[in-house]
Amino acid sequence: MKIEFIKRGAATRLILLFAGWSTDARYYSDCVIDGWDTAVVSDYRDLSMPDLPQQYSTIYVFAYSLGVWAASRCNLKAAAKIAICGSPVPVSDDFGIPEAIFKATADGLTAESLKKFHRRMAGDRASMQRMDSRLPDSPDISALKDELLAIAEGQGQKESVCRWDKAYIATKDRIFPVDNLDRYWDMHPETVKVKINSSHAIDISQIIKDVVPNLAAIEEGFSSAVATYNANALVQEEICRRMGEIIAGIIAEKSPSIHSLLEIGAGQGLLTETWRRILRPSKATFVDLLPMPYFGVSENDEYIVADAEEWLRNSSAKYDVILSASTIQWFADPVGFIRTVRQHLNPGGFAVISTFAKGNLHELDSIRPCPLIYRTAKEYKEIPGINVEEWDRTLTFSSPREMLMHLRLTGVTPRRASSPVPLTALPTELTYRPLILIIGASPIHLKSSKL
Repeated sequence: MKIEFIKRGAATRLILLFAGWSTDARYYSDCVIDGWDTAVVSDYRDLSMPDLPQQYSTIYVFAYSLGVWAASRCNLKAAAKIAICGSPVPVSDDFGIPEAIFKATADGLTAESLKKFHRRMAGDRASMQRMDSRLPDSPDISALKDELLAIAEGQGQKESVCRWDKAYIATKDRIFPVDNLDRYWDMHPETVKVKINSSHAIDISQIIKDVVPNLAAIEEGFSSAVATYNANALVQEEICRRMGEIIAGIIAEKSPSIHSLLEIGAGQGLLTETWRRILRPSKATFVDLLPMPYFGVSENDEYIVADAEEWLRNSSAKYDVILSASTIQWFADPVGFIRTVRQHLNPGGFAVISTFAKGNLHELDSIRPCPLIYRTAKEYKEIPGINVEEWDRTLTFSSPREMLMHLRLTGVTPRRASSPVPLTALPTELTYRPLILIIGASPIHLKSSKL
């Protein structure tokens, strides 16, 4: 394999694209995001993965078409893995491209048949015109044929274990039959399946923009809800009450000395008002994407406006207590962030952090085909020393309009819909799935209270 950078700078976050067959880096030239580098992997005649620069703390893998198979064999550590118009079993009458078609494509490959393949990939004349300028000018037919033969030969090897977060299926795909992709991904319920009305030449840049956390959009959403969040965040308030009980239980059980405290995503102080009744740190540090009010909870309050995920990773400070409520689901790598939190606890320190689990706000999935990648409790439990509490809370509204107003007043804006959705088709219920993570230097045994 070879790797080409489309965008490379001082970023510590990388979008790693596994290209579809017969495309190179030029095809993905618009797949760039502020704050992220972008690199394209191609040529699957040899699956030896090139070394990546050590600067990247967060990697998102996007694999397209036959690139899904290649990425599944590389055993890359990534914060997110997204499959697009492909499966890890690419040559298959049931789960990929039918064997006879794949073999005929390889055996009869010429410059002219490659053009026909690209026309099938595009689906229509307009899409072909958009694609044409991004395809290689002088494709190496011999190398492309060898690549297909290598993939077919590699098909006989055992499928690698690779957990994919999402799988995008194009409903007008003429390369990978839709029924075959449906069949494969239905066998993997841990992967969120998303259908897009498109040909095989799907808009990959838009998928990337939808999946990668957009700090500017997050900041805009919560900026508009500064004055209304605390009064309308009913489930978040419930979470803070439970976190207060947990914190009080830890204090009663461990009687720790607390001098330094860090709160991530303090916002307008919903959690702060809960813990300040229990904890009296000598110094409290607050980090949020937006400016915060003055809380006055310690002799030395410190307020930092920053991307907390990157800020803590680059910090050398350690704390007796780290707290965060309903924030890290917006991070690029929430599981990785919890590992970072552990590294920033003093001996005997503890952390209580809430987020939301997979299935959160599932009623909106039909109108926002690209929701956040919510992590499961199981993924967090893979980190040693993590205790977890999880529950569901359903809010019922009098109308879809009231439901939308609730989202706006709490700073949550549904992602774009694949097609316009009438107001009457929107849900009148929202199911939240809170997840509280308890991290300590030693196991903490607490009884769950019924909320």
